[in-house]
Amino acid sequence: MKRLIILSPFRGFFRSIIYFLLGFIMALISAGYFSQLFTLIGMNKYIAILMAILISFISLFTSPLNLVLKEVKKEAIMIEQDVVFFFGYPIFIPRTLKLSTYTLVAVNLGGALIPTVVSLFLIYELKTYIIYFMINVIVVSLISKFFARVIRGVGVVMHPLIPSLFSVIMSYILFYRIHILIPLSSYIGSVLGTLIGADILNLRRIIEEARPQIISIGGMGTFDGIFVSGIIAIFISELFII
Repeated sequence: MKRLIILSPFRGFFRSIIYFLLGFIMALISAGYFSQLFTLIGMNKYIAILMAILISFISLFTSPLNLVLKEVKKEAIMIEQDVVFFFGYPIFIPRTLKLSTYTLVAVNLGGALIPTVVSLFLIYELKTYIIYFMINVIVVSLISKFFARVIRGVGVVMHPLIPSLFSVIMSYILFYRIHILIPLSSYIGSVLGTLIGADILNLRRIIEEARPQIISIGGMGTFDGIFVSGIIAIFISELFII
């Protein structure tokens, strides 16, 4: 079993170039947002900018990489009919076949692992407010669980605006007296809420109902739900506090 799988959301040289250029633009935008977040926790301005650029572009270049966590084997039953002719009359004899299907459960490096590490780092640096962050994450997780849809052969899908909007609203309620922490809380709630509510809480349903060949937690490219919802949450929250 392969431990690292490379999946590209687009096939063909031209589409890959377009995808990379769009991802490059998003990485530049997200670098600006991350530098603000790191500055909020007291990091030196230039170090914050350097860290933000590194995280954004590492997320871009590792977005096709998926680390396989486990292989799930499922037994499927198929009923076929054999035909036997008796004096010219067909007689159908059913027989049962047992087939084994395999689903690889993987985590996307750029789309899930890196945003999660960044979120946990921000929580650690501002652990005084950990209760507020956890409330936001729990609420967004429940909302993501409600709105996420499991599609056969695909996995779980949800519009990235949903967790972003609710995370911003919850952050504004929780930090209405500390406006400077609203973008940071919005990012944490959106990233961890999407990861927990849409992916982890639906993992069993995805395996049993959707049965895709590969379950990629965090998506299969830069424009996946977790990464994008986090960036959108920061953008929307900044509009709230202008």
